[in-house]
Formats: sequence, structure tokens, C-alpha cells
Amino acid sequence: MKLMKTFLAAAVSAAVATQAMAAELEKPDFYGFLSAGVLKVEGEDAEADAFEIELGLQGKVALQEKLNLNYAVEVDLAGAANSADDPSTGRDGEADIHVKEAKFWLPTRYGMFVVAPRGTSGQWRDIYGPINHYEYNESHADLNPDGIFAQPDRTSGTLAYHTPWFLNTKAVVAAITLNDSNDENVDGRSVRLVHRSGDLSVAIGTTLLMQKQLPPFATDDYLITAAGASYKIGGLTLGATWENNRDSPYPLDPEGKADYDAYGVSAYYQADNGAGIALGFKEKNHDYDAADNSVYTLKVEQRLTPSVKVWAETGQYDKPAVVQGVKVIDTNYAIGFNVTF
Repeated sequence: MKLMKTFLAAAVSAAVATQAMAAELEKPDFYGFLSAGVLKVEGEDAEADAFEIELGLQGKVALQEKLNLNYAVEVDLAGAANSADDPSTGRDGEADIHVKEAKFWLPTRYGMFVVAPRGTSGQWRDIYGPINHYEYNESHADLNPDGIFAQPDRTSGTLAYHTPWFLNTKAVVAAITLNDSNDENVDGRSVRLVHRSGDLSVAIGTTLLMQKQLPPFATDDYLITAAGASYKIGGLTLGATWENNRDSPYPLDPEGKADYDAYGVSAYYQADNGAGIALGFKEKNHDYDAADNSVYTLKVEQRLTPSVKVWAETGQYDKPAVVQGVKVIDTNYAIGFNVTF
């Protein structure tokens, strides 16, 4: 709580220093993203599936000219749609309704302040975004995890500060407050540098999770270091991501931890007529060979209108991805459509 008060005080001070405030609430925008189709996973029956059903509100409070407190609330209802016959659980035993975004952000001349009880991970967006051109086989660590990368695509209890852009570069620091009863005010820390210049985008960052936040068998803090880059040449976008995990929780090791590296590359081409193709490869090289895995991904798509797209995709895994003894994803084939509004 003390950390939250300190952070909010800093944000308000920056806003006040910018100019006097006179709040005016503007009407929020309603938006959505629907993705559904047919999914066939190795060893399972083909079935109609909702991949994502996202509904959200985004708006702002005009504190003064050029000073706006922005907010967004977004939920994903795909789990509820896929588990209609079993209301107690969603796909893969997850909760039916996922809150994806519940955040506030305040841009000022001194940088941007973010308070996110729940939100998309900035590390995941900036560093792993260059290889995430897929629908079902994205590099998630939460929903449909691929077992390759460890960085979660969403975070909870995040307080972040973005520096102003300078020479096409900004720095972001964040504190993650996940557990209010483990005697740690901050359960995780992250920092990243982002550079964007023309068609080139580069990001590098680290995430440190405190031992008290990890499973009981973990014996040390857990450090994730990652870097990602993308480059666009006409309609072709090339991307690469590297992730290094130090002292990651691993119950099969006597010390309760292990190290591993993960890599990913992807090429995505989109033609002027809306046709597109994406091809990618991801691999994990673990201290323990049994935890290694790799996957080839391929997607073809056709945009019918600015808001409607049809696609077909496959993920060819070396072996099923297993997390805590449970298979979370395997070789799959999917055909679907997306609607954005």
C-alpha cells in the first residue's frame, strides 16, 4: 500500500506540475475482437472453438488541455463460450472469464505513469511481439502456453513508469505487486529499453521474480532476460526473440531450479490485396533434455474487409508442451475468422 501511495503521489505531482487540472469525463469507446473456428489438436477430436472473444471499453478523463488520464477495461469470454456444458471450468481448467485489461495511464511531459491491476505485459508486447503473427499458436505463457517462452503475456498489480522518448528510445521500469501476505512489498521488478526508428524496432529487458513469490520448491530469485527485434521491408516483416532463464523454478532438480534458453524467429508477409502468410520457428534448450521442445508454425490469411479476416494455421510441435505435469498444447490445425470492431 505504501508503494502504491508513493507511485500515485509521483504521478499526480507530475500532472500538477504540467498544468492546473479541471477534469472532464469523455464518452468511452466500445471495442471488440472475435476469433472463432475449428480446432484439431493431436489426439483429440476436432471441435468448433472460440479462440478469443474480447470486449472492452477505453476512454479518458481530460484533466486539462493535452493532459488526459486514460483507462481501459477488457475481458475475454472465450473460456465461457468453450465451457458452456461445464460452467465450473473453462478450457484447460481455466476460469471462464479472463480480465485482460484493467489499467490507467497518465502521459505527461515528464513521462508516462501506469497503474495496472491487470494488463498486457509490456515486456511481452515489445520483446515477443516481433514473432507473434499467429492466432492460436502465439507465444503465450498463460492461455494456451506453448511451453517455449516463460514471459507471461499479462501481468497483475503493476506500477510502471515510461521515460519520455529521446533519440527514438525510451526506458520503462515497473514494480509488480502480486502477493500482499508474503512480507515483500514488491514481488517482481522489470526494466526494458525500447528503440524504434523507421522500419526497425528493438527491445531488451529483464524481469526478476522474488523467491517468496515462486513455488515452495524454488530456492532462489528467478531472472528472465530477453531481447527482440523486427524489421519491415515493404510488405515483409522479419522478427526474432531470444529469452534466457536463470534459476527458473524446476521441481525435478534437487535445488529446485534450472536454466534454459529459448529462441524464436518469424517472417510475415502481407500483400496489398489483403492476403498474408506467416512462417515461424521456436525452440527451447533446457538444462534437462526432457524439458526441451520446438515448434514450426505456419499461417495463411485473407483479409476480406478492414474488419474481417479468414485464416488457416498449424503448429507442429516436437512433442506436447507440458506445464506442471499437464499437457497444455500439442500439434494442432485450425481454421477460423476474426472480426474487429
